[in-house]
Amino acid sequence: MILEYVLIIGVALSGKTTYVKANFDYEEIRLCYFDNNRKKEMNYIEQRLKQGKSIVVVDTYLTKDIRKMHIDMAKKYSAKMIGIFMNTSIVLLHQRRMSRNEQFPLVVINRQLKEIETPTKDEGFETLVVKKDYVQPRDI
Repeated sequence: MILEYVLIIGVALSGKTTYVKANFDYEEIRLCYFDNNRKKEMNYIEQRLKQGKSIVVVDTYLTKDIRKMHIDMAKKYSAKMIGIFMNTSIVLLHQRRMSRNEQFPLVVINRQLKEIETPTKDEGFETLVVKKDYVQPRDI
C-alpha cells in the first residue's frame, strides 16, 4: 500500500472542505484542530505517518515555506506527496461569501489572495493537481 500525504491548498472559501469530503476517506487534519499551533500539527502528522496512515491536510498553505515543512515530512516517511491547489476566481469566492449566513471577512480573503504563492511541482510535489473554480457535482 502506498502511503499518501495530500496537501489541500487554497484561500478561504476556495472549496477545500467540499473537495475533501467528496474525494477522500483519509483522516483529515487541520491546523485549527491544534489551536493553530503548527508544531503540534506537525507532531501529530508525524505520528500518523509513523503508523502508516495516509492523510489529507487542509489549510490555506499560502507560502512555499509553509508547504516545504509538509513536503519535507512526506519525504522523511517516503509518502507520496500530492498537492491539490484550489484555484478559485474572485467572482466565485464572492458568490460563496455572499451565500453564507455569517459572511467571511472580505479583508481576509483579499489579504490571502495577495499573499498566496502559486504552488509548483518543483517545490517537491510528486503530483500537483489544480482545481479551477471547483464546484461539487450534484447527484441527478
